[in-house]
Amino acid sequence: MLAIYEFEGKTKEEAIRSACEELGVSEEKLKIEVLSYGSTGIFGLVGVKKAQVRVTLRDASEAKKGVPEAKRDAPEAKRDAPKAKPDVTEAQGDEEAPDAEEDIEAVGETARSTLEGIISYVVDDATVAVARLPDNIRLKIEASNPAILIGRHGRTLDALQYLVRKIVRKKHNTKMRISFDVEGYRDRRKESLTQLALRLGEKVKLSGKPATISPMNAYDRRIVHIALKDDTLVKTQSKGGGEFRKLVIFSQKKQQHR
Repeated sequence: MLAIYEFEGKTKEEAIRSACEELGVSEEKLKIEVLSYGSTGIFGLVGVKKAQVRVTLRDASEAKKGVPEAKRDAPEAKRDAPKAKPDVTEAQGDEEAPDAEEDIEAVGETARSTLEGIISYVVDDATVAVARLPDNIRLKIEASNPAILIGRHGRTLDALQYLVRKIVRKKHNTKMRISFDVEGYRDRRKESLTQLALRLGEKVKLSGKPATISPMNAYDRRIVHIALKDDTLVKTQSKGGGEFRKLVIFSQKKQQHR
C-alpha cells in the first residue's frame, strides 16, 4: 500500500528535508512531487508562500517507524501533520532578540541594504549612511535628485520609512526606532512647521478664531504640538482619523478671563 504525505518549508529543499526527518527515511526512498516552489512575496511582507511537496513511500512500513499512528496512511488528514512544525521552530529561533550591540549592527545593516535595494529602482546615484544610536537607527540618504525620494510634504519619504520598518521588524523581531532623512529635509521641515505653528498661534490669539492646518502625519503634528505647548493662550488638537489628520489651533483667551 502506498503511503502519501505532504510537507511544507521555506524552500523546496527544506520541505524535502522535513519529510525525511519526520518519516525517518533517506531522500532516495521517496518519490517526490513538487506542488509549489514557494514565493518570498513583495519585500518578504506580502504574498509570501511556502514551498510544498508531496512524497510517496512505496513501502508503508518504512513510514511507521518515524510517523505517529494518527499521521499514517491518511493523505488528506496529513495536511495538518508534520508539515509546518519545523518551520515554526526555526522562525521562532531566528526572531529571538540578540544582544544589544549585535542587534543594533544587524538592524542597521538590514535597514541600509533594504533601503538601498528599494531606492535603486527609483534613482541611480543614491547612497545611504547609517548612524547607530543606543535605541535608534538613523539612515541618511544622499542623491542628486532628492525631491523624487521626498515627495509632496515628505509623503514618499514617509512611505519608504514605513516599508523599511516593516521589513526590518519582521526579520529581526525588534521595535527599534528607524528614521530617515534626505539631504537634511527633516530639519528643514521641522523649522518650517515650527514657524507656521507660531504664526498661526499669534493669528488665533488676535482673532479668537481657530486655525486649521491641512492633514499631516503624526511626526509633523507632533512638531506643531511641541511648538505651541508652552503657550497658555492657545491649545492644539488633532481632528479626524487615520494616519493623516488635520490639526486645529484654538484660542484659550476666553477661558483664562472668566
